[in-house]
Amino acid sequence: MKHARSYTGLRTVAMAYFACFLLDMMITLPSASGSDNTNENFGLGYLTVPSLSPGHIIRPSSMFLLPNSVKEGSLELSFDFQWANVWCQELDHYMIDGEWIRSNARLHYGLTDSIALGVMVPVVGRTGGFADSTIEDFHKAFRMGNAQRDEYPRNQSVMLGISNGTTQEITRGESWGIGDVSLYAVIKRAGTPVLPSLTMQLQLSFPTGDDDQLEGLGSPSASISAVATKRLGSSPVLVFGGAGFFYCEDSELAGIKLHREEYSTLLGIEYQYTDSLSLVLQHLGSSPVAIDYYDISKSCYEISAGAKWRISDSATVEFAVVENMIVFKNSSDIGVHLAVSRRL
Repeated sequence: MKHARSYTGLRTVAMAYFACFLLDMMITLPSASGSDNTNENFGLGYLTVPSLSPGHIIRPSSMFLLPNSVKEGSLELSFDFQWANVWCQELDHYMIDGEWIRSNARLHYGLTDSIALGVMVPVVGRTGGFADSTIEDFHKAFRMGNAQRDEYPRNQSVMLGISNGTTQEITRGESWGIGDVSLYAVIKRAGTPVLPSLTMQLQLSFPTGDDDQLEGLGSPSASISAVATKRLGSSPVLVFGGAGFFYCEDSELAGIKLHREEYSTLLGIEYQYTDSLSLVLQHLGSSPVAIDYYDISKSCYEISAGAKWRISDSATVEFAVVENMIVFKNSSDIGVHLAVSRRL
């Protein structure tokens, strides 16, 4: 039965990869005739912000962390950093309280101007942090309520599961470690005046992280994601949309039953204020991580607002603030994203 599930999951990944490959070929063929302005469809690109939801504290996600550029014969090094303050509680059922930090170091080599291979090493941290009192005061000032978070010790890091009056401590205290190291391949294709550009990434992760400390998944995983971008005429406005698929055979972590498959969607708009500065607003939607675990079994909706700045021909910086929306008990209260990349 286990082998059958593995075969089914790998077959699903293969089908998703093949579908994206066909889409890439559809865009590549008409672009071969060329247009001097086809690269204009890329702009500075969307924000490389992963999901900061509590579900992805339990099972970290690297969806849509695609490189900014691909250039034949060159190496590109990039770092990204995310911080999120999380408070989620279902009275007598579970509690997640703390601040989550994730940072990724990525290095990729351009085989051509369209194809690159790379490696990504994540660092995952969990801490009590410093922001609880500030967030509580903000909520009080705008009469938003604190969902009982002010009734517990501030700046603690704890994850508890409570069943039939019995409390199970999943994690407590500060933790830092290397997450699941990944290998990835990237394909970037310029569009045409009619068709959008496309960036596609296939990623394979290995269980190098400590799953007991929620720093890794405990088994290999695979994901594929693709983002299409189109400039609106000759305006400074670009729109983009993407889809991602993730598969991990391990279906339980910290006693919580998990979906083997996850799906994500990305929608947004980029306003290219100058050739080197863009303002970006985007929405990341993620399917539920847990099968039947209160609000963590609901889809997650996150809005990111920020900017991308090309500080030189070979270096780019981006910054964003991440906010939850629609379902508030399965997303972080607030998150911050910072990334920098440089072609070597």
